Amino acid sequence: MGGMGLTEKAKELADVALEKAGVYSEKAAAKAAELSDVAREKAPGYLDRAAELAGKAVGSAAAGVDKATGGRFHEQIEGASTKVGESLDRARHTSAAPTGGPDEPPGPVIVPPASPDVAGQAGEPITPAATNPEATKPGATDTGSTPGPKG
Repeated sequence: MGGMGLTEKAKELADVALEKAGVYSEKAAAKAAELSDVAREKAPGYLDRAAELAGKAVGSAAAGVDKATGGRFHEQIEGASTKVGESLDRARHTSAAPTGGPDEPPGPVIVPPASPDVAGQAGEPITPAATNPEATKPGATDTGSTPGPKG
């Protein structure tokens, strides 16, 4: 038997595959760096556009809720809407701030906490009853199933 054994042939093929994988890995890393740079340049524009659209949506939602409640909660709705708008503006200005360099990610967006009477603030857990009083009663166990019709 003068031929190459199965083990030697498998080892040779594995070596060739590893060599090609290294070449493709280098190409992929270069392309990923290029795409990362493009994304880093475009991200602030997308953030500005998203903040603009979110601001319009908040205004529309606030107007709709105010109308649906007959203006009874106008002050609270306006206050919440203003806080959301301020947070969106802060996020827009943070994204426009220059970073320390091309390899340094932008700093965190700091959003101030909401007033303590909002569920989930000041360490209070968010429960379905906190967001929707008709959802479940506090302390009730949720089986995960949808309740069926009564009767």
